[in-house]
Amino acid sequence: MGRRAGVRRAAVVIGGLTLSALVLAAGAYGLLEPYLSPDAPEGGGAVASGARPVRRITLPEGLRLDEALRRISKQTGVPLADLRAVDSRQVGLPDYARGLEGFLFPATYEMAPGTTAKALLAAMVERFATVADRLDLEERAARMDLTPLEAVTVASIVQAEPGRAADYPKIARVIYNRLVRDMPLRIDATALYALGKRTSRLSPGETKVGSPYNTYTRRGLPPGPISNPGVRALRAALHPAKGDWYWFVTTNPAHRITKFTDKESEFVRYREELNENLGTN
Repeated sequence: MGRRAGVRRAAVVIGGLTLSALVLAAGAYGLLEPYLSPDAPEGGGAVASGARPVRRITLPEGLRLDEALRRISKQTGVPLADLRAVDSRQVGLPDYARGLEGFLFPATYEMAPGTTAKALLAAMVERFATVADRLDLEERAARMDLTPLEAVTVASIVQAEPGRAADYPKIARVIYNRLVRDMPLRIDATALYALGKRTSRLSPGETKVGSPYNTYTRRGLPPGPISNPGVRALRAALHPAKGDWYWFVTTNPAHRITKFTDKESEFVRYREELNENLGTN
């Protein structure tokens, strides 16, 4: 991936263990531990920050870019305007990225006072690069006849769905099965991204929103990620389950119960079950 502006690697030794860390440009040490991702490629640990106070930032999986920036600003005190003003070309994004969406890796970070907005975002992008390297993202995507951006986009869709992590590989398989048959994906999360909304149910009119991100009206994948995926969603996109499913419905969002089928009649029944659970029948 090459050297990234404002970030360099360091080894932090704590309790006799050498841990991978990042040193931010302003001098803050941030050991990056995946948030809600216990099976991430690297483990977590303490933070070597000397006597300087640090501030913790937690970036959950599945946030959209603007949601992530707002959360970072609230937790760090860095002005939101400063975060939005960072030139994405200067934070070490991989060549295939179109912007920050999808590449601010969900994790727990700690930063020292004075850390700049640019250095903070660069650390999150660097963490993505580390995880992507451990997952062999570029090589694995090529073997699946995907570009790296397409693989991250699939992961972002998988992450945006309300199902359980155990269902992620099956959701990825549904996406690939529909793409192979040139079927519109018709995934609610993409239309919701286009609308800038968060809801459990789309109206018929909302599925027709004009946007390249709306997979109800356009075939193929969106032009880029719709959320910032974690390691489990990335792994699912690169290692989908085996199966002939073409539809899935999270029939009980409250309990994240998702059902899969290769029959449209069952899909219709699952949608009715969802409506009953949402009280929209």
